[in-house]
Amino acid sequence: MRDPTTTTALAERVGVSLAAASQHATVLRNAGLVRTTRIGIAVLHSLTPLGRALLDGEPPAPLG
Repeated sequence: MRDPTTTTALAERVGVSLAAASQHATVLRNAGLVRTTRIGIAVLHSLTPLGRALLDGEPPAPLG
């Protein structure tokens, strides 16, 4: 998920139910790896800087 995407698109991309994709997005959001924005009835997920760094294989920035 390098580009912002909806929950529906995530579910389709990985072949899981919409509910499962939503649950996974919640776990990723709680871990600080994605942010979620509601746009009308759609929910858009995008990577945080930490999520992008991990996908790119970069060490995370130090805390504080």
